Amino acid sequence: MTGMTDIARILEEGPAAARAVLAASPAAPPEALYYLMADSAPSIRAAVAANPASPYQTFATLAGDHDQSVRQALATRLADIAPGLPADQQDRLAHMAWDALARLAEDAAEEIRATVAEAVKDLPDAPRAMMLALARDTSLRVADPVIRLCPLLTEEDLLGLVAAPPVAATLTAIARRPAISETVADALVATGDPVTITALLGNRTAAIRESALDALVVQAAEHTAWQEPLVRRPDLPPRAALALARFVAEGLLGALVERPGLPADCAARIRGAVAARLAGAARPGETAEDAASRAAILLRAGALDDAAMLRASRGGDAPFVTAALAGLAAVPHSTVEHAVVTRCSKSLAGLCRKAGLSDTAAETVIGLLAPAPPSTARVAVAPSLVGDGELRWRIDAVSRAAAR
Repeated sequence: MTGMTDIARILEEGPAAARAVLAASPAAPPEALYYLMADSAPSIRAAVAANPASPYQTFATLAGDHDQSVRQALATRLADIAPGLPADQQDRLAHMAWDALARLAEDAAEEIRATVAEAVKDLPDAPRAMMLALARDTSLRVADPVIRLCPLLTEEDLLGLVAAPPVAATLTAIARRPAISETVADALVATGDPVTITALLGNRTAAIRESALDALVVQAAEHTAWQEPLVRRPDLPPRAALALARFVAEGLLGALVERPGLPADCAARIRGAVAARLAGAARPGETAEDAASRAAILLRAGALDDAAMLRASRGGDAPFVTAALAGLAAVPHSTVEHAVVTRCSKSLAGLCRKAGLSDTAAETVIGLLAPAPPSTARVAVAPSLVGDGELRWRIDAVSRAAAR
């Protein structure tokens, strides 16, 4: 750094470039920075605001500068030091910094308010009045991080925001706040706003009363966006899970039946409800892949049983039954398809035996996948009527043929 004489010369008659270098220098003396914070060039005042050597006593003036770039530079600098500031009542210099932050938190420029909000969103020593002002900001970019993370906001504060939200998106921000209480959740549900309720259901740490969840489950038949967060809620009551099984989108049934911690009787009823929906009549226009997905859901859920196979076979759902038989018998899909194409009823009987199906279910499956010609009487092919050795041989043979 140059000597004091040179610094004085720069301040009095130096060109803008020299003043800018001095304003940005961490080694600049406080007196020079005081002088430069009133420079006519905004870029120089901004350099002073950004300079970590600028005394705290400059903050008030810089926070009120008419040029946005100066205020933004100060906001960025204060954002860096805010996490280390003690409470404003405990330290005179900290009080100056908090005062400047509070002023910037009310700045006309959204970018500046957002910079402040992001810096102080989770600080326990921030001034409460400033945090409330930020939480009530009409810009969600400003308010959202504070609403979600500020430890100073009380239940009363949140209820006040729900009752009189500055903008509609304020409700969504509250719904995403970690660990909100049942009282706040009740108030959010009472708004009836579908977007807010979707966010609330997706907040797995929110405490939601069982009665509220029951009511939302009933409405979820129409509000389809609620179905996935409901299915994935860790505190979903068993009766609500069973109710969802009757109408929730098929793509969510797998997650529903695989929920941990369900009582055994409830889990069995859910599996039954899911099986009733996924195993039935053939679906017009459905692809083989879609049918296989249905079968896979039931297989993972342990709901692919005799009843499901009987229902699907009697409903003529050949693609589903083919995929289901492959899954239950733990053989490649191509193995079952080959037995179907060749209409080898004994090979299908062997696969049914391997799948653990009863004779009744097996005969119905075989009747669908390998029907006998109308003029031909069917030879008995129930698995129990065919020897183990022959069934094993047929499964091996059809597997080898399918592999070719």
